[in-house]
Amino acid sequence: MQLQVQLCVLLPAVPEEEEERQSILRPPESARTSHTHPNNSQCRRSGCITARRIGVPDLDQRFNDFADTFNKQQENYERMRGTLRNLESRYRCDPGSGLSKCLRKIKELYDDHRISLQMKGYDFNLIVIPNDPVPDSLELTQENVKELCRAATAIIAVGPKLEEMIDWLLKSEESLAQNVNKAAKTHQETKRLESNFRENLREASRAKELSPRYRKEAQKLFKEVSLLSGVQT
Repeated sequence: MQLQVQLCVLLPAVPEEEEERQSILRPPESARTSHTHPNNSQCRRSGCITARRIGVPDLDQRFNDFADTFNKQQENYERMRGTLRNLESRYRCDPGSGLSKCLRKIKELYDDHRISLQMKGYDFNLIVIPNDPVPDSLELTQENVKELCRAATAIIAVGPKLEEMIDWLLKSEESLAQNVNKAAKTHQETKRLESNFRENLREASRAKELSPRYRKEAQKLFKEVSLLSGVQT
């Protein structure tokens, strides 16, 4: 007769303080999802732009370049906002309370480390001393701060180029419309291409409103970081 033996392994109890820390710092589900390029249905939901074909190769390329540039800026804007929301959630800050409140909570939670924001030009980082070893949860926060910096920098950097693209398209509306009409071979095609052209211009007008808002929020973040890091602006 065979005897079945069950081994019971007793694991050491996790101290309440450490358990609370881990529950606070466990990244939300949204922080663990990977970024993917949006398809058309995602574009409609998120507000990104899909340029419609208007039958003039040069203009089609211009509208495609404009759409790609705006979509990248918007993607970085959503990444910046999402990263801030994740930090606020992880450190139990009120939504929209910003990086200042998060930094204060981080310092309280890791009072055995010296923690500060360091800013050089448009680069900023979360500095931890001593840095060996850095707890995994705090290392994740450092990476989040780097992600904030990359996203905000990209939003601002592409701003002037995108503004120039949008202004050219909107100011050239009359002459561009004539080129679109010349490209059409039938009355039905004329109506379709004109409709696509008008839709592209509406998207350019929408981007003209949104892009400055994205840049303003990114600049606001940099200003907040400069104050927290002691950099004079």
